[in-house]
Amino acid sequence: MFAGGTEKLREYIMSRSGKSTEEVQKLIDDKKEKFSGLLTEEGAAFMIAKELGVQTEGAIREETRIISLKEGMNNIDIVARVKRAFPSKSYEKNGKSGELQNIILIDGTGEIRATLWNKDIKKFSELGGEKISAIKLANCSVSSYNGVLQLNLNYNSEISAAQGIAIPEPEKKLTPISELEHGMNEVNVEAMIKTIFPAKDWENDRGKGKVMNFIIAKGMEEMRATAWNEACEKIEEIGEDEKVRIEGAYVKENHGNIELHLGRGASIRKLENGEMR
Repeated sequence: MFAGGTEKLREYIMSRSGKSTEEVQKLIDDKKEKFSGLLTEEGAAFMIAKELGVQTEGAIREETRIISLKEGMNNIDIVARVKRAFPSKSYEKNGKSGELQNIILIDGTGEIRATLWNKDIKKFSELGGEKISAIKLANCSVSSYNGVLQLNLNYNSEISAAQGIAIPEPEKKLTPISELEHGMNEVNVEAMIKTIFPAKDWENDRGKGKVMNFIIAKGMEEMRATAWNEACEKIEEIGEDEKVRIEGAYVKENHGNIELHLGRGASIRKLENGEMR
């Protein structure tokens, strides 16, 4: 994200290109029109800066921490470590085909899934893929799917290695069941599995898998939880009346009730006697 926002970026382009406010704004408006509303004001400004040869890297760019990300944010920069890279997949939609790849990023404050497309997948592989020590994703946007934040690379996004930066593991704090709220991500909970309901198969345009509901409890507090795909088998293996630690889950509201969801990237393990805090 540009330090100072779109207005400062526009002034920065003017000062280094010699163009007037009206000229820069017209270039930005024309670029937005060309992309039929798919570009934000700031995104279009970055593209104009690049076309005019105005350097926007360096001190004028602010890197955003994962914990600070919110749905709807645009033109942000993230420096993080790749926790996991999923195999790339081919897709075909509306007569167009291509390739996409999901990766999980961590930066010491949390983690988030990012989606790479086509040329960015090749670039990611050339940089070292999952083995790269730190990576920078520039000019990205943030969206949400099923209550979970996602980082997206757009037309003017860039991917590069972040040299000389050590990324720490996120601190894994425990959250009491009573304090869970809709929209929370990267939640860590310790509780007992009270009841497990049978797993069910699901299928939609995104694929297919399994889903399972179960009840967790700690003291007088209890809540409904939902596990997806691989987590279903792990819960069946652990069984009822066992104490567990759940990490990397998210919270969403369902028919007025708060639920804990174990999606991709979440984990669950059985706790030994006396281990639960």
